[in-house]
Amino acid sequence: MSDDRSTPSAGDDRELVVRAQAGDMAAFEELVRRHQQGLFSYLYRMCRNSSDAEEVAQAAMIRAWEKLAGFRGASSFKTWLYRIGTNLCLNLRTRRKPVEELPETLAAPDSERPEQAYQQKMREDAVQGALAELPADQRAALVLSVYQDMSYKEIAETMGKTVRAVDSLLFRAKTNVRKALAEDRAKGVI
Repeated sequence: MSDDRSTPSAGDDRELVVRAQAGDMAAFEELVRRHQQGLFSYLYRMCRNSSDAEEVAQAAMIRAWEKLAGFRGASSFKTWLYRIGTNLCLNLRTRRKPVEELPETLAAPDSERPEQAYQQKMREDAVQGALAELPADQRAALVLSVYQDMSYKEIAETMGKTVRAVDSLLFRAKTNVRKALAEDRAKGVI
């Protein structure tokens, strides 16, 4: 007998939501378990700081629990939760300036290929810098698409926009990232 631990479907979430709305705390805890890592990963790229991302993710889960009775299922639980997280992150960013975070640990250099590790780090820094320069709605759409692998429909639900608006945001975001990375590309960093 195999234990299939693939990504849960929206249908699985709906059943848990119904149970959680009826007061089943274990059902809500399962929803949290399913979505906390992806939500944190998304918020980390949006907030650009792990402590802010952790704070916003926790606040999003609390807000989801508080507002769960009003969740009608017009979108998936995941996109609803990410929208809560997006709004909280944007609110936090408008209240204060983002802080650059130092990595908690420094990766040990690959003794055989330190130059490749350095080049990879330079590429990652360039891409993160380009993302940071994007307007918040473009960054959110791009991060949801590339890093969270959401469909245009899911991104639209998460951001409260139309699919056409998401398409436009992603087009502008990709164009702006290409422009921001042009100098690094010319230098051979990317």
